[in-house]
Amino acid sequence: MQLFLALLLIILSLTGIVDASYITYQDLTNQIPPCSEEFQCEKVLTSEYAAIGPIPVSGLGIVYYLAAFILAIFHYLQLDLKKLPLLRQLPYPVRALDGLLVVTATGFLFSIYLVVLMAFIIQGWCLYCLISAGISTALFIITQLYNWLYSSHSSFPIKDCWYRLSHWGYKTLSKPLLFLLNPDRVHHAVLALSPHLSAQGVFKQKLRWFYHFKHPSLQQSLAGIPFANPVGLPAGYDYNGDLTDLTPELGYGWHTVGTVTFQPYQGNKPPFYTRLPQSEGLIVNKGLKNDGAKAIAQKLAGKPFKIPTGISIASTNTSFQSTKEQILDILQSFIIFETSSVQHSYYELNISCPNVFGGEPFTTPQRLESLLSALDKLYLSKPTFIKMPIDQSTQETEALLKTITNHQVAGVIFGNLTKDKNNAAITQQERKIWANSAGNVSGKATFERSNQLLSLAKKTLPPGMVIIGTGGIFTPADADRKISLGADLVQLITGSIFEGPQLVAQINLSLAAKN
Repeated sequence: MQLFLALLLIILSLTGIVDASYITYQDLTNQIPPCSEEFQCEKVLTSEYAAIGPIPVSGLGIVYYLAAFILAIFHYLQLDLKKLPLLRQLPYPVRALDGLLVVTATGFLFSIYLVVLMAFIIQGWCLYCLISAGISTALFIITQLYNWLYSSHSSFPIKDCWYRLSHWGYKTLSKPLLFLLNPDRVHHAVLALSPHLSAQGVFKQKLRWFYHFKHPSLQQSLAGIPFANPVGLPAGYDYNGDLTDLTPELGYGWHTVGTVTFQPYQGNKPPFYTRLPQSEGLIVNKGLKNDGAKAIAQKLAGKPFKIPTGISIASTNTSFQSTKEQILDILQSFIIFETSSVQHSYYELNISCPNVFGGEPFTTPQRLESLLSALDKLYLSKPTFIKMPIDQSTQETEALLKTITNHQVAGVIFGNLTKDKNNAAITQQERKIWANSAGNVSGKATFERSNQLLSLAKKTLPPGMVIIGTGGIFTPADADRKISLGADLVQLITGSIFEGPQLVAQINLSLAAKN
């Protein structure tokens, strides 16, 4: 069947060349080809629409079918188009099938245009034009069918063009409008609408086609978890588990719910988000807002997840009488999920949220040792990653990493929000906004420091421990930078807010193109 379809593409395109050449020859010799009484070939072929400028439409047809024929031959022989001089500089592989998809789609659209002209403008039919339209339609359908049945990977050029167009559209049209709205309301609307949109099969299929880039080279297994691609949604955005059906369709390879706490918390005093457009960041001040471990576990119980999904856990945002009481609060959340039917793949232990009562109590070696020793006794069924702070010194971070290596921890995440109000990535004007706002900053301000700590983790941690990079990823090059420094996986959300929902797919395409 595969060979038959490939040969059929060659035969059809060759037939199209013959048809277009015959009409062109008749035009050049000032003759009208023989046509039965049911058709009005002369009326069509002598109309003002029979040429585009000095070029007859049939001549363009020869060029079109010749291009399809050459690409069909290349496809049949499995020749590499990157050997052609014009395509050598592209960063991704280019299949002849990619060219066929573009060329036949163009021919199909132009055929529709010609049929509409004959039906409504010229009001006459040309037999040879209808044959050409039928051939173009057949080429388009067979190419699409072949790609659907036998394509082993996503079409790099077509996807790349779509992602670039989507990026332009978001930055030019959507983002200016969204940034006029209150960011808290936008976030709330996304969370409220997502479950309803996720229930619409057609909507999910469209998202999957537009934003999902899949390639075998992106797959890897870490801590016993199979990841289809390395880009994940970090904790903090989907704090109640409302987006688990939607993020796989947006191209994310894994998803973190939370951060979840034992007791529910309604959040700090709004606003929860303040944009810093010049600095490409957000002031975040939710303070671990969530419905509580029991409610979230009940919501997610028995639900199948399309991608590896984890539960981020921290202590409730309240005051505690002692460290022992606070550790017990954390352990109870782990126990709830351990004894639930939630089908999660991993845990995240968040010790680094700076927007909570009492700050970050487990960011000293002694207190972290107490917490991890207690956690070890639970013998968790899932691997645990620890979300780390980024504002501590290199020496302090190194001490925490050495403490972690003595416990049942699968990896670390660098990192969380920055509290550094002198951060050079934040403009002077927006530092004044931050000075008068509660919360701490995500986005570009976290990029350089989190990168430094990724490099430190790579040198300090033993082989096999997973290193996850998050913070300040706005381009494929940003993600590649973190991976080059030692990150096995990356996470992003602020970058998508500023650059558009196609960013995840752009990163995956870029990474696949390098392999």
